[in-house]
Amino acid sequence: MSKISDDAQAILNYVGGPDNVNSLVHCVTRLRFEYNQKVAKDKLLALPCVISVVNSGGQEQVVIGTKVADYYDVIQQLLANQRTTAKPKTAKHSTFSLTKVISGAFMPLLSVMAGAGMVKALLTVLASTHLLSTTSTPYLVLSAAGNAIFYFLPIFVGITLAKEFKADPFVGGALGAALLEPSFTGLIGKHGLNLFGMPLDPIDYSTTVFPIFIIIGAYILLDQLLKKIIPQQLQIFLNSMISLIILVPATVLIFGPFGNTVGNWISTIIMWLFSKSRLVAGLVLGAAYSFLTVLGLHWGLVPITLQNLKMYGGDVIGGVGVCAVWAQIGVALGTFLYSLFKNKDAKLKGLSGSITITGIFAGVTEPILYGLIMPSKRLIIITAIAGGIGGAINASLHVMVKSFLIDNIFSIIMMMYKPIGFMILGSGIALITAAVLTYFWGFESQKQK
Repeated sequence: MSKISDDAQAILNYVGGPDNVNSLVHCVTRLRFEYNQKVAKDKLLALPCVISVVNSGGQEQVVIGTKVADYYDVIQQLLANQRTTAKPKTAKHSTFSLTKVISGAFMPLLSVMAGAGMVKALLTVLASTHLLSTTSTPYLVLSAAGNAIFYFLPIFVGITLAKEFKADPFVGGALGAALLEPSFTGLIGKHGLNLFGMPLDPIDYSTTVFPIFIIIGAYILLDQLLKKIIPQQLQIFLNSMISLIILVPATVLIFGPFGNTVGNWISTIIMWLFSKSRLVAGLVLGAAYSFLTVLGLHWGLVPITLQNLKMYGGDVIGGVGVCAVWAQIGVALGTFLYSLFKNKDAKLKGLSGSITITGIFAGVTEPILYGLIMPSKRLIIITAIAGGIGGAINASLHVMVKSFLIDNIFSIIMMMYKPIGFMILGSGIALITAAVLTYFWGFESQKQK
């Protein structure tokens, strides 16, 4: 643990020290700093524990790998002990970033969403093999465990979005909960309703995300206004009371239906593009998908994926994106074989071997992307080629994901894709293509790492 402590202190020093850090969060592999002044990127990259440093969405993202939570805990303790100012200075570059907003909304939920997706997949396997009846008590209880995060998604996204904008996260959650409260859901399907003289068309908002984004956007603006005009000693109850009284009716009359319509439009357009040329759409998306992660743009696809799952029971974007994941794993595998049989580099063999295993079993490919692919033009090309070929195959064969998931070997075992055979075909071709091209063409010389 002392090694992690030393490296964590070095990371904190190179991002400008405790007083330069406005906030710190982490995802699966990255420490995400918001800061005031520039950081020492070259010194960060020189640390053995740092895979890459990426600036995206106003954040300096230090890619650590699967031990990121350990580093996060240590740095948070260092921040608490070493910060000399009572409050960090306001960041100079607090520009609005849609990708930052979307990632801030879904990043804290990624683990539980993936875990719940695996629960749903396990139940599907047990039910399809007749090991568990869909009407049995164990099935219904476990089904509740798997469905809860998705059904109540507006509540969770309301909390994370409000927190992202420094508003009261529990008011954000309450706004989402109002859409799922039995008094409101009991109105769904009824006609001729009106509210304040305006026609009301109750909509099922469970598992939706676009409406809550619009609702929280309105709440953020209202909250900022209320903080300016209401005395501070009264804000503890007046702000939330006024927000709920104004925004819940506005939501069911305007914001909710509009957001639901926008989400349906976007999903319909995506499906229309695939209907026109699944081959081209899969080729382009499969080739580009890996590099959307670098820019943080992959988060922008999450709401569309969730909307497609709700509307169609499956998502074509995930069916194509899985090939990009296995293409990256193929690059790592090809690098391992290259280091094993060609250049005999023990360090490269150890690195590529470990991240290949992590990719296969955990679906975490950012160490592959930043540690191997992005520093090499050839490996970038190979990743795009392999992902594009696999994506074109999967799109042409109508491969879809059946639930929100992290792509790994367990997702295949639990048959979280349909048709599973075609998914294995497309992803397998992406894996093999990337591994073969990496082994024979990926490195210019045996000295290149």
